[in-house]
Amino acid sequence: MVSIDDNNINFNTLLNNLEESIEADRVYNLRNAAKIRAVNQPRTSYEDFENIVKGATLKPLDKKEHLSCNPRHTWNPIAKKLEEDSIDEVFMKKLFKK
Repeated sequence: MVSIDDNNINFNTLLNNLEESIEADRVYNLRNAAKIRAVNQPRTSYEDFENIVKGATLKPLDKKEHLSCNPRHTWNPIAKKLEEDSIDEVFMKKLFKK
């Protein structure tokens, strides 16, 4: 709350409370709009509804931002295998397996 002592107002506290209230109102409006969108979608399960509402306040990454991940993680191990072997060799292996 704003402290008032002898008609003196603490403007820093007032400003902080105002900023917090504006942010809370922004989040509320984003979540409410997401709820309305989710309800209007056909065949939305509760899990889908919940995920839509949870994702309402997420912000996309900028081009300069990067996700930190394990660099040793292979996203497509089959493509890595195809780079090592030629496509003809892989085709011949599959052909003669049968």
